[in-house]
Amino acid sequence: MHKLTLVLLLTYIPFFGISQNTISGKVVDELGLPIYMASVEIDQTDDITYTNYEGEFTLTSKKDFHWKVNIKSKGYKSESFFVLGGGKTESLVLEYDAEMKKLLGGSSSLLPRFPLNPFQKPFLFKKPKKELAVTFVVKPVGN
Repeated sequence: MHKLTLVLLLTYIPFFGISQNTISGKVVDELGLPIYMASVEIDQTDDITYTNYEGEFTLTSKKDFHWKVNIKSKGYKSESFFVLGGGKTESLVLEYDAEMKKLLGGSSSLLPRFPLNPFQKPFLFKKPKKELAVTFVVKPVGN
């Protein structure tokens, strides 16, 4: 009887407020590419997680909802948003910061160095133009 009571008690503990609250989502840049290792944290707590290679994260806390969540990553402007309930968020977009925009828009960009060919396929090295000299010898037929 004591074992049954203990099992029932442990089964129903999460329903009595000793549970954790969770949100999940994806962090992407302005081009829609996932951002790896962006920090996702609840403001004024130690609850923090980082995005994986796909930009996905899951943040869990014992704190009741109505969180202010901060997202940070090097090369991007920090972003904050409020969470009123658990679940999955839409893709969260981080904008490039001024330094990253300068880097992407400046001489380090690959696009000006390697323009697109007429078929819209990028190529890395420009093909040298080969000029062939062709000599035709015309022989009379039948002589």
